[in-house]
Amino acid sequence: MFTPPSTDCGETRNATLGIGGLEIDLRYSSSIFEDFLHTMSVIQAEFGRRSGATAPAATAIVECSGGSFRV
Repeated sequence: MFTPPSTDCGETRNATLGIGGLEIDLRYSSSIFEDFLHTMSVIQAEFGRRSGATAPAATAIVECSGGSFRV
């Protein structure tokens, strides 16, 4: 799961990528990874639109509550 950096003024938490209780600090690459996830979401939405999907397909990238992305 991707967790973006904190936006609170008093908190200085970096973005992380985690699975099974392990977390990787994305201090240097978080903005690049966020751009990648956004681009993949746009591609997926466009693919769904062009394929004429009538029902929302299960998504590979889902924006979760709290500002996190599940990959």
